[in-house]
Formats: sequence, structure tokens, C-alpha cells
Amino acid sequence: MGERKVAWMSTKFPLELPAAFDMEVVCPESAGAAAALKGQSGALCEAAGRMGWCDDLCSYTRMGLALAAQGGGGLPRPDVLLCCDNICSNMLQWYQEMARLLSVPLLTLDIPYQDGPAVSDETVRYIQGQLEDIIHALEKLTGVPWREDIFAIVCRRANDTAQAWQEVMDTALLERPVLGNLELFDYMPLLVTGRCRQETAAKLRRLARELRARPPRSGPRPRRIFFEGTPCWPALSTLVEELDRLGLLVVTDTLSPSLGFRYTDLPGLIRAYCGTVNGSSLEAGIRERVRLCRRYGVEGVLVHYNRSCRPWCGTLAQVERRLSEELGVPVVSFGGDQGDPRAFSPAQFTTRLEGLAEIMEARDDAR
Repeated sequence: MGERKVAWMSTKFPLELPAAFDMEVVCPESAGAAAALKGQSGALCEAAGRMGWCDDLCSYTRMGLALAAQGGGGLPRPDVLLCCDNICSNMLQWYQEMARLLSVPLLTLDIPYQDGPAVSDETVRYIQGQLEDIIHALEKLTGVPWREDIFAIVCRRANDTAQAWQEVMDTALLERPVLGNLELFDYMPLLVTGRCRQETAAKLRRLARELRARPPRSGPRPRRIFFEGTPCWPALSTLVEELDRLGLLVVTDTLSPSLGFRYTDLPGLIRAYCGTVNGSSLEAGIRERVRLCRRYGVEGVLVHYNRSCRPWCGTLAQVERRLSEELGVPVVSFGGDQGDPRAFSPAQFTTRLEGLAEIMEARDDAR
């Protein structure tokens, strides 16, 4: 066999397909988050601006386009792009432009919006037909024939990883949680591109054991909160410092659980990939948020209005209202961006977070 082929893949494309062909998978969204953490996102966004892309576009999109224009910008150069439309409204256009800049083929998967409680058999058949076409294209690209037994192995690994990830998340159920603030987000890239690797589940189970052995935080019991949305990666240290200062602890969030889904067969896999936050109804999203908040004993909610993600943020006013009503907890919000550092105001964030802490403290005193 020759060198492994490289795929750039959108976050919620079925990883099990390229994994079954032993492809190296890179996620441009994860690369954008990593660049933001390293303080490089501003320069990438500016580079995209010089290419003619306006600031109103998602910062992940702008960073991905800048990296593609640089031939990968330090990432392995792709042989193919894999894109699905179950997460972002501009994902398809973003990947089409990257395919043009990189002169590589683009394989797309259309996953219809889910406005009901269940995914229909018709939708499953529609998506399965597309997956078969993508498999044939990957066979041609890699020169490797499709093998159902290899696919079954990577699916078992993905499910094992999902179970191990749940064990990590459930350390937040401890009476004195030992997870650091927003620590779960550190492992998101591993879940996105490494779910189908055998060593990933073992690594996560080892992490769960280490977390349970970690001594609890000293001082007063932190107040448990739910974090809504993607973090402001350029300002993550500020978020963590302020949360710690005010004795607030993020014990669950919208994104982390979405990376640990399980299934038993191919239709189950398809239905799992239909269940994204942006790709399903508001009611389904609220039910899942309420379930998580109740499971982890949430006492307050912090909502990030991510400037880059308008489809997500368009419903957040309703999400805020419904979570407040159904959970009976205080909810506050702040503005920012997942990648562009110019959209985050430290003063606004501190003011809003202090407000949340004060409301929670007053409620405790009133009991």
C-alpha cells in the first residue's frame, strides 16, 4: 500500500467512513480552535480579509480559507474534503471554496433538517444511498476496497470511545467535582477525529480514573453551571480565571455530550448523525439541554452568543427563556466569538458573570 490518504473533514461528517479506509483525518474547525488558543486566529482572520472575505463570515470559515490558501498552512495537505450540512449553514460553501483553493475533490453528504422527534425510515434510506456513493468514491481515491468487517471494527471502537467519554463526563456527578473549568473542551479534537482509534477509549478511561483519583478542590463547594455554546477560544484563559475567581464550575455543556453518541447498526449511526444541535428542532435541543442540566445538578446557566454561529444564536433567546422556566435557575449571556478575538469584551464578560454569581448567591441565602 502507498502513503495514507489525507481527508479534511467537517466536524459531524461520519468519521467511520474515512476510518474504515485508514485515512488520516484533519478537522479544519479543530485547527481553527487550536490556532485561536495559540493566539494565531487574528492573523488568519486578517489574511482571509485580504483575500476578500468579509468579517461577517464565521471565523472558522475565514481561518480555514486562509489555511487552504497557504496550501494547508502547516496541516497535512488533503487528498479529499469530506463535508456534511448537518451543523452549519455555510459549511458547504466553505468547503467548496477550500476545494477550489486546494484543487482537490469534495465529497458532500446532505442530512435533512429534523423537525420531529424521530428520524424517518425514508431519511435513513436517503442518507444511506449517499453513503454508498461516498464509499465508492473513497475506494477509487484510496485504491482500497470497502470491507464490511473493517467498518464493523471502527464502529465498535467509536462506540467504545463514546462509552469511555461518558465515564469522563460523569466525573462531574461527584459530590465535589474534580474537573477543571471548561476542561472537557480540551478533549474535543480527540473525539472529533480519534473516535474510531482503538487507543482513544483506553486513553479516556485512564483519564476518568485519574480524575476520580484527583483530590477535590479546596474551599467552598463551587456552584454548578451549564455552558451553552462554543467557547471563546482566544479568551479561554480569561473565561477560566473568572469562573474560578467567582466559585463557578462548568459541569456540563452543549457540545461535549454531542461527541459521545452511540448506536447499534448502520441505521442507528445515520440517526445519530442527524441529531446535531443545528440540524434538529428547537424543542429537541431544549429537551437535551434540560436533561443534561438535571443530570448534573446545574444551578445556573451561562450562554455564549457566538458571533460566528448565527443559526445557533438565532434560537438562544428562546433557549434562555425555556431553560429559566423549566429549570428554575438564573440564566445570563455574554457576547463573543469562537475564533475572532475582536468580538470578545472582557469587561462585559466579567460583569455578566458577576451578575450570575450574585443571583445564585442570593438564591442560596434565601433558602
